[in-house]
Amino acid sequence: MGRQENNGSIYKVQVIDRVLDILESFTFECKEMSLTEVSAKTGLNKTTAKRILSNLTQRKFLQQDPISKKYRLGLRLFELGSIVFSSFSVQKAADQWMDHLRKETGSTVLLGTIMEDQLVYINKKEGNQMIRISSEIGWRRPLNYGMLGMVLLAYQDTNYVEYILKKFPLKAYTPHSITDKKMYLMRLDEIRAQGCVVEIGEAVEGVVGIAAPIRNYSDHVVAAMGIALPFRKGMTKTGLNVYVNLLRGACEDISHRTGYRKKVAS
Repeated sequence: MGRQENNGSIYKVQVIDRVLDILESFTFECKEMSLTEVSAKTGLNKTTAKRILSNLTQRKFLQQDPISKKYRLGLRLFELGSIVFSSFSVQKAADQWMDHLRKETGSTVLLGTIMEDQLVYINKKEGNQMIRISSEIGWRRPLNYGMLGMVLLAYQDTNYVEYILKKFPLKAYTPHSITDKKMYLMRLDEIRAQGCVVEIGEAVEGVVGIAAPIRNYSDHVVAAMGIALPFRKGMTKTGLNVYVNLLRGACEDISHRTGYRKKVAS
């Protein structure tokens, strides 16, 4: 195991170093390798290399050709890389729209995505309203939290939603929070049907959250963008339609910029 020194540095963990040495030994010039080649390139003995290769193959970080028995990088690395790429491309595409929404509404605009079963804020534009949203870039929340979490979770498959609700039981952040599982699932159905969510004081008391999904080229929802408005007496969901339409238009344009093409019914 790694040990931490007083100055905060951490000693290397040998087995992790060996795993990374194997993964980093694959290059554009050397896309496939046999056990012997991996052993020679990394300096690991064949027994150790074989054990690590087997584990990496089982976890789909590598794949082995059944005929040549050579190893190549696996789909799991592609999936992880796609998550990183999506986050960066969405941030870039959304940045101007977030500035525009902030100027148009005077309110805080948030952008979030899913990482490791959690809601992670990947951009934030602070509004000039009196309210302040305590969600900074890089902060993590339970995936079922607030407007962004609801939008992201609404477009996941049923098994994953059940898993998340078990991992992060519904919590009352305000007196208006939904804590009943059946009601929460109904809300997710509504979000899919309407293409957005409008929540009044459910995550932060006195704050109205409006959020919509952002899709990528493969029609997957990869992020959610939302506006946090101060609640005013007499405010209704119908009266908020101007904000809903503005946000949905922004999310559709961002989706288009990241490769999404709306399917036309034949």
